[in-house]
Amino acid sequence: MKIDDSANGSNKLPPVTVPAGKPATAAATSAASATAAAAAPITTAKADKVSLSGTAKVATTKEAPVDVARVERIRGEIARGEFRIDADRIAGDMIAGARELIAQKR
Repeated sequence: MKIDDSANGSNKLPPVTVPAGKPATAAATSAASATAAAAAPITTAKADKVSLSGTAKVATTKEAPVDVARVERIRGEIARGEFRIDADRIAGDMIAGARELIAQKR
């Protein structure tokens, strides 16, 4: 059995929004059927502004700062089976970081 309630107009889909700067074409509505694309007007969204913090700007630089001597020391310790993980120090640093985040939000 087929149910068709298109006569009452309740099957209208919301408008399709495409990102700013992108053409509003049928390709942008490929997920929708041709009938649905014809029934829903295509609009263009406003562009959002994004600004990066100083930390984020540093993180997006081409190369991250690396302590080559430390990397080589740790690599050697691992190769010799001498590298030890200090779980207490890691846990303490994690707690300190969480405290800093909580203090920043207050």
